[in-house]
Amino acid sequence: MDQNYVYATAAIIATYLVCGMFRKSFDPFAPVWLFLAGYAQVYVVQAISHRDYALDARGLELVTRANFRALWALAWFLLVYHCGASRTFARGLPRPPEPWSVPLVSAVAPILIAWGLISAGFEFNSDPNELMTAEAALLRQFPIMMLVAGILLIVTGRSGPRDRPAWTWIGVGVVTLYAMIWMFKGKRSPPLFGVLAAVCAFYVAKGKRPSKPVLAVTALVGALVVTLAIGWRNNKNYELSLSGFSRYVADFDPSAILINLNLKTRDDDGSFKTNGLSNHETEEYGGFLLMMDTVPAKSDHDYGSSYLRIFSTYIPRLVWRDKPIYGREEWARAWIAGSTSKRDEDFTGPAIGLLGATQLNGGALATLIVLAVLAISTRTAYDYFRMYSTTPWVQAWWALTYYNAWLMTVNDDPFVWFYYIYGHTTLPPLAFFWICNKLAAPTHAALGLTGYVGIEPEGVGAVTPGPL
Repeated sequence: MDQNYVYATAAIIATYLVCGMFRKSFDPFAPVWLFLAGYAQVYVVQAISHRDYALDARGLELVTRANFRALWALAWFLLVYHCGASRTFARGLPRPPEPWSVPLVSAVAPILIAWGLISAGFEFNSDPNELMTAEAALLRQFPIMMLVAGILLIVTGRSGPRDRPAWTWIGVGVVTLYAMIWMFKGKRSPPLFGVLAAVCAFYVAKGKRPSKPVLAVTALVGALVVTLAIGWRNNKNYELSLSGFSRYVADFDPSAILINLNLKTRDDDGSFKTNGLSNHETEEYGGFLLMMDTVPAKSDHDYGSSYLRIFSTYIPRLVWRDKPIYGREEWARAWIAGSTSKRDEDFTGPAIGLLGATQLNGGALATLIVLAVLAISTRTAYDYFRMYSTTPWVQAWWALTYYNAWLMTVNDDPFVWFYYIYGHTTLPPLAFFWICNKLAAPTHAALGLTGYVGIEPEGVGAVTPGPL
């Protein structure tokens, strides 16, 4: 019975995918696809491949209840996503700047690249066993400035009536370097986001979408960079140097990709086994089951206190010295109370996924509320992109934003992506370009200055986003 709900969830996702892909309005850069990819990975693939563990650790009744929660939560998300309210919200948002200053990009992009490289240098020279201060951890998040610069260059090179191929390929090179740096550091998400952002910027800047074969290659490359990064991080056979990394890549076994798809697990001796009975508590589905089993029976809800970090994160400790990490205490207590392993209050690491987070927030009611907010907010952002998709600022913003829909499903709460990195790294440069191009628009129109990618869509506010 428990698996029937999993297969029903898979059927909804598969039906939605098939129906969407064969519509003329199909857009691979709609956030719903990455949301569904993450959702399927956790609540379908992990639920099937880790079933033996789940039944052994949590019992049939709880596993059945958890899988039913995943089914109706998905149906609720899609229902709200397509309710139509987001179009009204999108039309009420401020219009983006229509001109795009090429000189501004040429001045700012090198600064962002240098900033990213310097931050990456700190990351390279760091000791992985060193206890970092909050300030040191913050500094090491800024290599993403390279990704921002690369996307700005790609959009500038591809937008407007005249191509600038040199700008485009310099941007592609910067994004590639960014991805390679993070692969070498053994981080899986940054190189994947580099691939997704670059492909999006490359196509949306021309008002086009990639073909199905290109999408397939993109998916393969994304899985490959993630697997290479994870494998290198866990590597014990190669020297931790560029030459060692090159040998590791040359000897890479493509079947290792199946590990990241949860279709294979690794034995302690390094061999692979399929459907092995292991402890999967620290994976998203295992964390979800732990929260379902523990909260509120053994530990209290956090009632959404973790979302206060969206605001508290940006209040400096110089102003608020005893600033708490909202939601951290309840999260740790739940793990201590429900884990099959010994945990303490300093325990960190595994994510509990979207539904684990909403269970910690307040159970089924919190799941309804949070998923409705996610559905409306992601669809409003997408509708805004579709309304103004011919403006370069929106093209760059969307390429640097849409992939976070995947993070909403696999983190400790669906807004970690914002307050952990996006809000203080990616967003400020985008806001800077918004302000500068907005201020320059009247002067540009009055003096007829050159050096802009001229985009002035007619009736842009009347454009109706497609259903997907």
